Amino acid sequence: MNTIFLKSLLCCCSLLLLTSCVITRYDTRSAMVQATNLSYIATTEVSVGDWMVYTMSISFTDSKKPISLGDHYDKIRSKLPALGPGRWDNFAINAFLRKSEENVSVHFSNDCKDLVLTVSVPKTAWDSIRQYKLMDLPIVGITYEQAMDYIKYKQGVWNSCLKAKDTFRYECFLPTPEQFQIVQTKLDSTNALGCNMFNYVNSLCPDCPNGEKFLKDPIFNKTGMEPTYVGSYFPDAFGLYNFKGNVAEMTSVKGIAMGGSCMHYASEAFDGRRQTYVGLAGWLGFRVWYRRIPKT
Repeated sequence: MNTIFLKSLLCCCSLLLLTSCVITRYDTRSAMVQATNLSYIATTEVSVGDWMVYTMSISFTDSKKPISLGDHYDKIRSKLPALGPGRWDNFAINAFLRKSEENVSVHFSNDCKDLVLTVSVPKTAWDSIRQYKLMDLPIVGITYEQAMDYIKYKQGVWNSCLKAKDTFRYECFLPTPEQFQIVQTKLDSTNALGCNMFNYVNSLCPDCPNGEKFLKDPIFNKTGMEPTYVGSYFPDAFGLYNFKGNVAEMTSVKGIAMGGSCMHYASEAFDGRRQTYVGLAGWLGFRVWYRRIPKT
């Protein structure tokens, strides 16, 4: 599961870039589980935080001083998802492109704990990103081609993390629809209390034990309409979060996703049901699958 590690430090900051001397840290750290004899699967969908670290990793090489991503928009534009108003995931990504008189410096690190880049972010926006855990929302609004580029990147990162004594390497991929279906488990859409077990259309339950709390929460009150956190709800029998609902997950076949989403009915998350797409969508994301290949 992706985890955010945020540490506030006092330091001396460049007055040219920052009026605040607070530095925080964002580490992306992925976990996987073995689902079949041949496949390992990331426990969570690819998140906004994962995607931002990826974008920075392949776009910049100098991590010594803070930069404003907005100054390099042309350089990163092709890696960004389709952005639009009114959604928290879009707010988070847009925050990195904005300029402000008061900023914080955020250190981004990858799965190997290597420092990728230090980015100047408006302080008020970063406060909201931390408070509402916006980096833990799934990445959407990307194309199949963008997802495949990320898969290649992830394979390189994971293999670079391996130690010399390791006898294997990783191959990252998107599953075929048949592979996805094999891992799908039977899970009722509601539990004994009538509460919904994953994020599908109209799944917000005001009468459930946490219903009132969810209605007041700025993220969970969008349940059944927008994606929620990648680590939400209970994991399935394999230990996978949101393998049903939340965002439909791309397969290796362009135009076919599976698992249902926040904008599909619960029945569409089961029994090999497929969701078709053209281009990109606000309900469409993906997660990384892995194979261990013996070193030769």
